[in-house]
Amino acid sequence: MKRVVSMIAVCVMALGLMACGGKEVKNAAVCKIEQNGVKIEMALDAKGDKITKINQTSKISIEGVSEEDVKTLQDTIDQAAAVYKDIDGVSYEIEQKDTEITEKISMNVEDKDTLKAVIDAGLLPVTGDNITKLSLKATKESLESSGWTIE
Repeated sequence: MKRVVSMIAVCVMALGLMACGGKEVKNAAVCKIEQNGVKIEMALDAKGDKITKINQTSKISIEGVSEEDVKTLQDTIDQAAAVYKDIDGVSYEIEQKDTEITEKISMNVEDKDTLKAVIDAGLLPVTGDNITKLSLKATKESLESSGWTIE
């Protein structure tokens, strides 16, 4: 009887360890929102509850927007690109077509230095000191309470 109980305990512990570490899940959550003509989709990769990578695509409609407003928007994008390019573990791309600007941001937030740099630059709305990981569950809850849809 002791052997059976011991084997069950070992199996339960092994399953618990696998759930904590786990394999990375691509698109563990896909979060979407549309505001003021901007469609944002954020895909979160995760290992267990730890977000490892954030891939965000923003599509900005410039249809019917004045040239002056497009120039102002481009200046804002250029400023953002300058901030992102200085952070290791982050890639930032812009593509402009006739009626739309597409912004793609990829952040390796599994790396603690990248995560710290992104938070310090104000690029992730995270509060607290010494943040070393992003919780998938807490992030989904926060985004959902802010009006995002979660898939």
